[in-house]
Parts: sequence; structure tokens; C-alpha cells
Amino acid sequence: MKILVIGDFHGKLPQKIKKLSKQCDLILSTGDFGGSDKLLKVIFKNFYGKWWKVVGPSKAKQLTMEDYNSGKRIINELNNLGKPVYTIHGNWDFEDLKHQRRTAGLKLKKYSEIINSKKNITFVDKKIVNINGLNIYAFGGMVTASIYLTPDSGHKKEKRLKYKKVHEKQRQELFKNGGKGIDILLAHYPPYGYFDVVKFKGYNPMNGKHVGFKPYTEFIKKHQPRIFVCGHMHEHQGIKKIGKTLIVATGSTKQGKCAIIDYPQNSKNKIKVKLIH
Repeated sequence: MKILVIGDFHGKLPQKIKKLSKQCDLILSTGDFGGSDKLLKVIFKNFYGKWWKVVGPSKAKQLTMEDYNSGKRIINELNNLGKPVYTIHGNWDFEDLKHQRRTAGLKLKKYSEIINSKKNITFVDKKIVNINGLNIYAFGGMVTASIYLTPDSGHKKEKRLKYKKVHEKQRQELFKNGGKGIDILLAHYPPYGYFDVVKFKGYNPMNGKHVGFKPYTEFIKKHQPRIFVCGHMHEHQGIKKIGKTLIVATGSTKQGKCAIIDYPQNSKNKIKVKLIH
């Protein structure tokens, strides 16, 4: 079975990726459908502040809607590929709408609700699903980067303590919902220490630091899924191993990158992964 793994679209699904989808039986998506470079720069420049107040309510809503609508367009394009698509959500998606930092005060429909109205896309999260005989553990969304628990993050102690509680809750949820016998663990964030160093000079305060999720690394070492798929870090694409587990960083689909997994029917045969640049 050939599996196309894509993600970090941020408003763009290149034609060459659409052509590749025709050769595959299944598509897995790591999320992050929409995007706005203008909004991203504003958020990073005000990383510890309230960006929507800096630019004003009118501009904030304009940038948010540009971002939101670009994601809706990508969801439609994925549906139109005519292949079965299973997707999680990323940190940039409109799924948790409680925070003004993401919505600028607008009342928006969750991406998962839009996805669930489509014929060819299935939204999955925090559970194991059997797809064509494969046990796929979907654990999407934003997880708390482990560096956020340390003074190196630049956050005040009070904020770090809040992050610690969230981090532990997410860790417990990860281990509670999944265990041994997983073929593919589909996540958005990378595991700590693998494809997780920020190389984004200019306006990212995390530049040069590890922003992966340590519980992913712990989970992989303990349960050894055959493959761990991740996105999030646009600057990384590659394959590494933790024990018997293949770590596949897909790269950003916006940049024309993805991965094709040739998954054998016989579990004893070798898995082949091709990275598309």
C-alpha cells in the first residue's frame, strides 16, 4: 500500500503533490491547512504579547479571515483529490477557538466540522483507527513544547508552571489512548531531539532551540510503533530511527515537500519511504 503523507499546507497545495496523490492508495495529513505570512510575522514579533491589540481590531480580523479562508480552500482541494484522506489538526488550525490569539474575537466554524461535511476526508484525533488493516494512532493538535517548561523559553515562572500542567496532561492522554501494536503514530509536532531545532532567524525567539515534545520520544522508546510521522517544522525533512521506529519528517507541503510510504502487506517486509523535495 502506498501512503502519501502531507501537511503544513499553509494555504498552498502544489500541483505536483496533487499528481503524486493519484499514485497512492491513502493520504495522511498532519494538518496546518491555512496560513498567512503577514499574520505569522505579526504573531512572532509579538510572541509574548497580544498581537491583535497591536494591529487593531479591524486589521486583526482581516488577517484572521485571510488565514481561515485559505485553510477552507485547502480542505476543499484535498477532498477533490478523490482519495481517502485521514487528517489530524496542527497547531495553526482553527480547532480550539477559545483563544482570542487565534480568532481575533471572530466567531468561526471549527475546521473539523467543515472536514466532517466532506465525502473523502475523515478527521481523527486522540484515538487509534484501523485503516486498510493498519493501526494508526492519530494524536494531533498543539502540544506543549518541552522547552516551555524551562527558563530558556523566555516565559515567566508563573507561565511555565501553567505549561507544565498542560504538558503533563497531554503526556497522560498520549499514553492512556495508545500503546503497543501501533503501525503508524500520526502527529503534528516532532519528538524532542528529532527534527525539532528551530532554524528561523529574524523574528522567531525560539531560533536554535529544541521545540519537540518529550513525551513523544518517551512513547516511541517504550512502545516502538513502526513509523512516527510528524510535520510542524518547515525547515526539516528527513528520516531517522529510534530503536525500530522510523521517524519521518515530511517537510512542508507548501514548499512542495511530502513523503511517500510504501507499506508492505507482510509486516516482516521492509518499509520504504521516499522523500519528495
